[in-house]
Amino acid sequence: MNPTKPQLCLFILSGEHETLPEAELCAVLEAEDYAFTIHNRHHRILLLRVDPEGAKIATQRAGLVNHANIVAFESPANEETILHFMKKTKFEQWLKPQSRFGVKITRVKREPNPIDVDELQGKLGSQIWNAMNGSVEVDLVTPDVLFLGVIVGNLFFFGPHLASRDRIGFFQRRSPLRPFFVPSAINPKIARVMVNLSRAAPSDRFLDPFCGTGGLLIEAADIGCFPIGFDIDISILAGCRKNLNHYGFHFNGIIADARVPPIRSKKVKAIATDPPYGRSSSTKGSAVVNLIEKTLTAIAEIIEPKGYLCLALPLEYFKEEIIPTDSFEIVEMHTMRIHRSLQRHIVVLQKKE
Repeated sequence: MNPTKPQLCLFILSGEHETLPEAELCAVLEAEDYAFTIHNRHHRILLLRVDPEGAKIATQRAGLVNHANIVAFESPANEETILHFMKKTKFEQWLKPQSRFGVKITRVKREPNPIDVDELQGKLGSQIWNAMNGSVEVDLVTPDVLFLGVIVGNLFFFGPHLASRDRIGFFQRRSPLRPFFVPSAINPKIARVMVNLSRAAPSDRFLDPFCGTGGLLIEAADIGCFPIGFDIDISILAGCRKNLNHYGFHFNGIIADARVPPIRSKKVKAIATDPPYGRSSSTKGSAVVNLIEKTLTAIAEIIEPKGYLCLALPLEYFKEEIIPTDSFEIVEMHTMRIHRSLQRHIVVLQKKE
């Protein structure tokens, strides 16, 4: 990382969960070693002071962050005031002669607002063209710089777009599109969130001790981690290998009981796992709570000090007493509804020094 001066950056968060998008974004910035401070929140908007490069990286690897851009200015959401702030903005810090640029305005919070978005986009584009003395070109398809205006309630934010979430990649990695899948396989976006909550960084050893069909390992490998998976079922592990190879990732799977991990002490930096439970999964006869309790005790021996573990468990199985508090502390906990009859906790633990 080569840090620059932090700038005010805006993130449009997914509306798919109340707390996970912000938690994921902050976890990624920590993992990538970018310092940040929270400036403000507005509905699905999070404003941070952070290096724009960090904002870009975090958005590109996130599962529940839709867009990021630098905030050139913030104003009340009325046309006259917006145009006033546009005149005071120095666009040459982002544009050069012959640059191609575009302007797009999006509404985040659906509330009545008299702004005509199409008309305002045209006016803002004209102001940028005039500010650059006609030395730039408008290109709405492949601009060098896209300026994004965000209307949220009675506020308007404007600035150069940095990055968007990789929607196509998550779609292509859905379970039914893999060579091997089972109905209980974790959704790729949630798998990515869990990997990110484990603070995994590129080149880190990442472990899923109940790897199943490899959903978490695929997402960890996609951000550059060295993925390691355990499973007690050789046929499932063979399917996991097919899935990772299908996406061009090296498979590092081991037939193993998660309660007796075949890894030397303190060799793993980040862990995330969605243990087996329910009718479509197998615990090979072990009660789920007992299985998790013994696995956490074993994991405590192989994870590095200050390393993170992200664990998903149905509410009915989660009990704080199963966590070995002499080894881990609870950092955060989120409740997620999967369907009508299933809710689960996503719990983040940190290994004590």
